[in-house]
Amino acid sequence: MTGYLIFTAPLGHMAVIYRVTPFAVIKILLPSQDKEGLVTAVKAFGRQDTGFHDNAFRVKESIIDYFKRKPMPPPWAWLEMDGLTKLQQSVLESTADIPYGELRSYKDIAVAVGRPRAYRFVGSTLANNPFPILIPCHRVIRSDGSFGRFGGGSDLKRKLIELEAG
Repeated sequence: MTGYLIFTAPLGHMAVIYRVTPFAVIKILLPSQDKEGLVTAVKAFGRQDTGFHDNAFRVKESIIDYFKRKPMPPPWAWLEMDGLTKLQQSVLESTADIPYGELRSYKDIAVAVGRPRAYRFVGSTLANNPFPILIPCHRVIRSDGSFGRFGGGSDLKRKLIELEAG
């Protein structure tokens, strides 16, 4: 059974979708001003428990801390990574290693995972990052310095980068 926690963050409403037992984060939904759309996206995950789960609350608090400019390591033990290949997991791990306030290119991540020509693969992996904010895919940009694509839109990506820049 899955559960969810919808909460308000500084840039909009967000959600943590999780497996109840054993606890695992399945997906983080990025900030949105459209709460109804967020609720619809949450319901697309099927049967859900709306009850409170301590670990989901902890994940939410980590995300809120991010917006308060407090660096946080991803809760790796709680992230549901089973549906990802080893290479996709390594892309997410390398992305999580980017320090708060710093940027890397898709090519930098490709080099870091030992596949220097796989920058498009890096881009597609990050486009499907199930754990945005926890795994800061917004810190990855194009080699020419432009933002590139982002699941929450380029405006949200810019706001997240600006937040971290101080």
